[in-house]
Amino acid sequence: MSTNNTDHPIIVIARHQGTCSDCGGQYEGGDRITRPNHFELWRHASCPRTKFDFDPGDVCPVCFTVRATSGACSC
Repeated sequence: MSTNNTDHPIIVIARHQGTCSDCGGQYEGGDRITRPNHFELWRHASCPRTKFDFDPGDVCPVCFTVRATSGACSC
């Protein structure tokens, strides 16, 4: 999956209300939410991906180097 893709790896239906970690808006039970990995907070599935959302092995769109598993690139 590339960093330019707006699809998220795991999308679930919220069972409770909460706050989106990206936009700060509220999500309610029944809304689609996602979490890229176990170390990040839940957010709306419709919030766009940022430069810091990456999949190991992806190419950085800024410096065009392959990202390490830590997310590091040449930027």
